[in-house]
Amino acid sequence: MLSVLERVLFIATVILALVTALSEAFRKFKLINSGRPVNRVDQPQSRLRETVTRVLLQTPVFSKRPITGFFHALVFWGFLVFVFVTINHVCEGFFAGFLPFGHGLVYKLILFVANLFAGLILLAILYFLIRRYLVRPAGLDIPSWQSLIVLSCISTLMVSFLFYEAVKLFDPGYFELYGKVNFLAAQAFRIAASGPGAVPAERLSFWLHFLWWLHIMVIMGFGVFIFYSKHLHLIAGPINLFLRNRGVKAEIPLVNLEEQETFGTPTIKHLTRKDLLDLFSCAECGRCENVCPAVTSGKELSPKDLLNQLKEHLLSSEKMLTVEGGELKTLLGQVVEDQKVWDCTTCGACMEVCPMMNEHIAKIMGMRQYGVLMESRFPEEFQTLYRGLENQGNPWGIGSAIRSEWAADLSLPLMAEKKEADYLLWVGCAGSYDQHSQKILRALVGVMNRAQLDFAFLGAEEMCCGDPARRTGMEYLFQMLATQNIETLNRYKFNRIVTVCPHGLHVLKNEYVKMGGNYTVIHHSQLLAELVASGKIKPNTNIRGTAAFHDPCYLGRYNQIYQEPRDLIQQAGGMKLTEMANHHQTSFCCGAGGGGMWKEEKVGERISHLRVKQAKKTGVDTLVTACPFCSIMFKDAIGEAGIESLRTVDLVQLLDEGEK
Repeated sequence: MLSVLERVLFIATVILALVTALSEAFRKFKLINSGRPVNRVDQPQSRLRETVTRVLLQTPVFSKRPITGFFHALVFWGFLVFVFVTINHVCEGFFAGFLPFGHGLVYKLILFVANLFAGLILLAILYFLIRRYLVRPAGLDIPSWQSLIVLSCISTLMVSFLFYEAVKLFDPGYFELYGKVNFLAAQAFRIAASGPGAVPAERLSFWLHFLWWLHIMVIMGFGVFIFYSKHLHLIAGPINLFLRNRGVKAEIPLVNLEEQETFGTPTIKHLTRKDLLDLFSCAECGRCENVCPAVTSGKELSPKDLLNQLKEHLLSSEKMLTVEGGELKTLLGQVVEDQKVWDCTTCGACMEVCPMMNEHIAKIMGMRQYGVLMESRFPEEFQTLYRGLENQGNPWGIGSAIRSEWAADLSLPLMAEKKEADYLLWVGCAGSYDQHSQKILRALVGVMNRAQLDFAFLGAEEMCCGDPARRTGMEYLFQMLATQNIETLNRYKFNRIVTVCPHGLHVLKNEYVKMGGNYTVIHHSQLLAELVASGKIKPNTNIRGTAAFHDPCYLGRYNQIYQEPRDLIQQAGGMKLTEMANHHQTSFCCGAGGGGMWKEEKVGERISHLRVKQAKKTGVDTLVTACPFCSIMFKDAIGEAGIESLRTVDLVQLLDEGEK
């Protein structure tokens, strides 16, 4: 079909597009490669299998937005179909009628599926235009010019394909062979080209060439544009999925305090290569913003904007990173405002919903570690926190000698006396010093005694698990406390550690391992579920009422414990369970995590107040949780809001009320 001159022009166009795209790809690769290396290629077969499955089935895009996700998936699946169409398209024009898939059933099938998807994709484009420009939902930014270019390119590709195939129908042999797949498009073309009469042969030839070239040029332009726009996520995203963290959620690498000279991430080059890949993988879909408690409560932090700020800084620092060298800006303060870094509660909601599995918290923690360890730069309230952890082994700074006074009237033996027990009860700092939390521990001890369990606690030997220090960037204090606790724990024999605190659960179970502390740790909700299932405790079903369960972030998202608490609520007292607007994986944070318990919320609404309002909207009379931090936050929020119709209790308190 193409003349010699057109073939030369086509080859030149392909070469130009490839050189332009690959040069930009290599530029981005060098920027990503300027980061610190990180090993994320273990179990490659499993990683590849999961990545291919997620990409082909498009499962991430269906999360939370099934309708929008469906249309996104249609475009992606259509893209896969049009890979074959484009191969056919090029060969057909360049080699004068040659079709790589032949002229038989395979070609007919490809043509039929391509026509079907062309229509569906145009429907999807219409949906996106309406959603983004006419009825834009709250939280969705005004689309950038880049989005409009992409939608225009895709639309043009579909229309040019349909009309190209339609023009070919005027060849009687083609029409006879492939039927009326494009019949409607052909009639539209006939009317547009020459009215109701026959279409002259020279006009057909012109339109065949025009539509063929239009399709090719849009493909070339779109392929180049991807590497220069936010739509690079189409390529970076699958790679990012392959390199995802398969270990502990929002894992914080262990810092070598003795050998390292730099702590945290002072500059962009101190981020890992995976961190930098995240920046180009971000699709700017806004899902992270929709679930972020900082955004919802009116704080300055936006997970999406954080990644964008870092990406823009990375691009502007190209010469200093890859060519000339020079002094880079400090991330904390000069690139990302301090307040944004400290607004994060480390709840993990952003990472839970991100379709690209970007790791927002890792970047925030790196900046926190730098600020705390390198510049002593942190919220002033943390002075008391760090002083208390260092001098007394607890965040309140209360004397460590009175750590076990809460249990003075209980028949609760010390591990120092028993030396060996089936269960070691990890009390935690809140249970040791906060009067509200002490009631939770006393209820748990009562249940464990009635179940005739063999257990003991550490008493004054127990120190803070280190979570408040680690999540605020004070790695030195975390390692100091962890080392002391591991030495203490290793002196005794026990089968399992049971704790009421999800933060303690996470640290003891998932983070002490790297420091030599390998223990079987369970949450008290898991223990209670076991006791009910075995018949060692029998709930009383005479209690009536309605309850909503708040999933603590470090119990649910971090450790995947969702069902046991709900089963216990329904068993302990026969209460009716009602889910709040945000529950399970989308649970809304109480505001205490990431150091929030010890920091004032000076901007926006209190996060705990928002969560209590969600509970009130359900109409329940009891807000049940399974974390002392959450319980403290909600007790204060209910009191401050004056909601007399709502009370908050821990799971074990509810069970204790309903037990015979």
